[in-house]
Amino acid sequence: MIQPSPKNRRRGAGRAVWEEREDDLESQLNRSALWAVSYGDMMSYLLIFFMMLYVGSNSRSLTAQMANKAISERFGGKGDVIQELFSKYGVQKIATLEMTDNRIRIVFQAPVLFDPGSAKLKPSSFPELFSLVGALKELPNNLQIEGHTDDRPLGPDSPFSSNWELSSARAFSVLRFLEINGIPPQRLSAIGYGEFRPLKPNTTLTNRAINRRIEINILRREEQ
Repeated sequence: MIQPSPKNRRRGAGRAVWEEREDDLESQLNRSALWAVSYGDMMSYLLIFFMMLYVGSNSRSLTAQMANKAISERFGGKGDVIQELFSKYGVQKIATLEMTDNRIRIVFQAPVLFDPGSAKLKPSSFPELFSLVGALKELPNNLQIEGHTDDRPLGPDSPFSSNWELSSARAFSVLRFLEINGIPPQRLSAIGYGEFRPLKPNTTLTNRAINRRIEINILRREEQ
């Protein structure tokens, strides 16, 4: 059997060492490549994330601008000005505000304005109503005041024969307050619905309290 010469053995050992180093180098390059790929993916995700934030921000801004424009066209004045107007007079603190396509609804729960079975405004409600008058004076729109009750019958000593009459009298009391304090009468109307337009079924005390209310509707100009 022929034995390799020492020279050949050294060459073989060197080649093995080189191949081992080559393998190590390739492994390091692969790890570096994987790190670069992961870093690149992360940067791509971050870029997409910030683009989505930017688009979402612009979309919300555009939506707000469109909403303000719609309010401006339907209710007079700029939308943001109307929001600031309600905040200025603290209307949100004394009543519930609801905005729809054709009106802004201001809802007072009946106990805030009236004693049970009465259509006379409580003196304690005057500060809240004065604040509301201040806001309404700065809008040109017509106002419709609605009275609503729950379904409980009135007592035998009530001056009203039905909830319908009670709700109408309450709506008219609010109308008179607004007129006396400077809202032009041609902008005002009042109507009573009695118990016939409840927000909740009259099955609990809480629901009945919700149904006893005064709604002041700021009408859009097309309905005036």
